[in-house]
Amino acid sequence: MNIVKFKRDNDLLNDTFRSIFNHPFFGLRDEMVNSSNFTPRARITEDKDNFYINMEMPGIPKEDVKINLENNVLSISGTKQQKNKTDDANLILNEIYYGEFCRSFNLSDDIKRDNIEAEFKDGMLHVTLPKVDEAKPVVKEIKVK
Repeated sequence: MNIVKFKRDNDLLNDTFRSIFNHPFFGLRDEMVNSSNFTPRARITEDKDNFYINMEMPGIPKEDVKINLENNVLSISGTKQQKNKTDDANLILNEIYYGEFCRSFNLSDDIKRDNIEAEFKDGMLHVTLPKVDEAKPVVKEIKVK
């Protein structure tokens, strides 16, 4: 994809759009977007032995990710830092969000809290939550006299 700046000095349409987007309302919107928190997307799955939480975290180093477990709540938090911000560049489009994030997950009693593991690889956080061993029914044989 090529990005080419196209501008004519007397471009009425361009001037109209510029005047609309320079309105104070849009400035307020930009402040709200810039101050809003970044929220990574999550996918939760399970098999017979584990629950799995996978979270997309592109552009975030693993050192900026923290995982805490307190009162049956697993919290994953961190910061996505904006880099290479220069004042001499004109912003054309921004769909990349930055900022602090925190996702919390309530854990049920069927998770082994001491065995939770996390791995960060290629911009993905993989959290494994092992299930407790299912209570096996106790079969007691009663001898007939």
